[in-house]
Amino acid sequence: MLKNYLKIAFRNLTKNKVYTLINVLGLSLGIFGSLVIFQLIKFHLLTDSHHHKAENIYRVVMNLHLDDGSVEHEKGSPYILHEALKNDFSSIENVAYLGQQELTLSIPTQNGSSTKFLEKEAAAFIGADYFKVFDYQWLIGQSAALNTPNTVILTEKYAKKYFGEVNPINKVLIINNTTPVKVAGILKDIPETTDLKTEVFVSLPTLKTIVNDDSFTEWAWFMKQRETYIRLKENTAKAAFEAQLPAFSKKYYGEMSKYYRFQLQELSDVHFDLDFGGKISKSNIYLFSAIGILLLVVACINFINLSTAQSFKRFKEIGVRKTLGSSQTQIIWQFIVEVSLITLWAVFFAVIFAYLATPLVNNWLNINITFRQFFDTQMLFFLPILIIFTIIVAGLYPSLVVSGYNPIHVLKGISKSSKTGLSLRKGLVVSQFSVAIVLVAVAILVVWQIRFLHNKDIGSTKDLIIHVQVPNTENLETLRNQITQKPFVESVSFARRAPSAEKGGSGGTIKFKNRDWEKFVARSKIADENYLNTYQIKLLTGRKPVASDTIREILVNRKLVKDLGLKTPESILNKRLLVGDANGTGVIVGVVADFNNADLYTPIEPTVIFSLKQRYRFAAIRLNKYSSEVLAELKGIWSGIYPNEVFEYSFYDDELAKLYKREEITRNIIISFALLTIFISCLGLMGLVNLTVSQRTKEIGIRKVLGASVSSITFLLSKDFLKLVFVAIIIASPIAYYFMNQWLNSFAFKVEIEWWVFVLSGVFIVAIALLTVSYQSIKAALMNPVKSLKTE
Repeated sequence: MLKNYLKIAFRNLTKNKVYTLINVLGLSLGIFGSLVIFQLIKFHLLTDSHHHKAENIYRVVMNLHLDDGSVEHEKGSPYILHEALKNDFSSIENVAYLGQQELTLSIPTQNGSSTKFLEKEAAAFIGADYFKVFDYQWLIGQSAALNTPNTVILTEKYAKKYFGEVNPINKVLIINNTTPVKVAGILKDIPETTDLKTEVFVSLPTLKTIVNDDSFTEWAWFMKQRETYIRLKENTAKAAFEAQLPAFSKKYYGEMSKYYRFQLQELSDVHFDLDFGGKISKSNIYLFSAIGILLLVVACINFINLSTAQSFKRFKEIGVRKTLGSSQTQIIWQFIVEVSLITLWAVFFAVIFAYLATPLVNNWLNINITFRQFFDTQMLFFLPILIIFTIIVAGLYPSLVVSGYNPIHVLKGISKSSKTGLSLRKGLVVSQFSVAIVLVAVAILVVWQIRFLHNKDIGSTKDLIIHVQVPNTENLETLRNQITQKPFVESVSFARRAPSAEKGGSGGTIKFKNRDWEKFVARSKIADENYLNTYQIKLLTGRKPVASDTIREILVNRKLVKDLGLKTPESILNKRLLVGDANGTGVIVGVVADFNNADLYTPIEPTVIFSLKQRYRFAAIRLNKYSSEVLAELKGIWSGIYPNEVFEYSFYDDELAKLYKREEITRNIIISFALLTIFISCLGLMGLVNLTVSQRTKEIGIRKVLGASVSSITFLLSKDFLKLVFVAIIIASPIAYYFMNQWLNSFAFKVEIEWWVFVLSGVFIVAIALLTVSYQSIKAALMNPVKSLKTE
């Protein structure tokens, strides 16, 4: 029986080549889109899930509750926290400290020189307990080596990076040109699906020889790069453990514990919690899932439309088969076999598309998977489910409709369900284009908002500014003097952070004159006297501070003046301000215009600008032109002053662009899938128009003989389809508005949803649909009427 089904299926599919091609292409694009979305979602959902008993692993984070009711979120933790947790809680199985730090690593060579590497994110200080919390595969060595000072563990990739194919064990690396560490072990490369990107594991006892400050004993010393993870014992519930944390905080913070509140963050949430530095929100995961499902459904709708519209051609076949004794079930299976063949061909082409598009997908979605990883175990499990889903959705309804025809009616060419089928097809076409219009409208808004984010006046200039890391605060004036002598340099400033940078940053409470500590937090911009000139921040009143290595003269922004309740910027001049973040007092000498401290998700914050040389991290160099020669000259000057360091630079505008990487990924997905949806919908529309033309060939010939023009016949064939597109616009617009509004609510600064967004998306869809319909209609209208009237 199956052989007979396959024979008839092949015969029908080859007989109707155009419709077979349209169905295969439409389904293959839908399946390809679903595969891409599945990989994207899997990539994010599986992040750090490979660790043994991951459900018992938590990151200890801090919520800083302020007097004004606001809450500051801090993923970092004091160094001393991991030791206190280990001593105070018997319900903790293991505690892992992760102290990421930017390090310069040098490899001595035989000629007395060295090869240097600047590791900004790959290096961290950890203890042996880290490997009791997280799972790594050891190739050589044991975790106990990290209890010894001056040892380091490398991943296989970084061992090859530093030493090539030479055995790295007992080889020496020099940290920051001062501290030698010996390679004591090699780990298998970490998976891509992890947020724990450490590749160079320096033993924790070595940290105190590198860093010399109070951060090891101070409970109020938080650094984003220093994190604490714990693994709870299996019989310990998260809620029960968190109930003990207020008392723990009280023990170490005393009366200040009302501000410092610890919280456990499940390892599975670390990747998705944007408040604590997550990479992507779960709402975006749900959005991408919905887009992938909708794309596949749109492709299935194409199949349903074409199958039901074309079913009249098989009236006699169905009638004869029923008359000869075929049951409805047998006819259903015949159609299911045909759908299965089309689906399998579609899967085949979808796999080819995936192979060709893998590099583009990686680039657009900011992931890194190979084609072999694309079709991993999870994909091989997902693919059969996808095939079955497609066959059921695309094939079940058409097979039920066709198999349910009365044999007497079908042999006479009568279909009682034709009106119902026509109404369904119209509804499905409207659904297709409604989805397309929603995606196009949202894509337009996302592009508009991203352009707004990149171009908005943030209160400072971002073009032609290069940030160059400084390894220490020695010789800064020498560096400035030599750089400013170059004709292409306009200004140089040393600072800890740029005016606009990643969310958060340093800050604290302030005390104005003889008042109590203010309830709000003021952000600190630690910078020298040239900060305003370099970034072109507008000075509203007062003057710029004089040069100083410590906090003496202070600038504040307009927002801080307002939050202090003062009426004019001038009223704050020459008043003293105690800055908690600097633990020092200075005189306010100027007020600057408001500028954005962080990304545009965050509103304008009260800000103080003051000098503190020991905290400077980079030189901001404002240029009047840029070229490779300019960069080479800057590097030459820098290397002459810091010959033992690695020259590291970045462009300020590139740093700002990275703040909106998530939005760019969202934009790429929506635009790509909007175009795929439009293309698939137009494929179906083209098939329906082609079918309509074939049914009305004689009518077209008669109309031409009677004098109908090409334009009138084209309008006749196009108007019904274009009506459906207009209905789709009406339905899709409020849906699109809802999703636009929900997405924009996360931004403090955003565009307004304008009427033209809906008009533009509607015009675009109508133009595409009109082009698709008109091509077939004009082709039919130009046909020789003699040939049309001969058509049976």
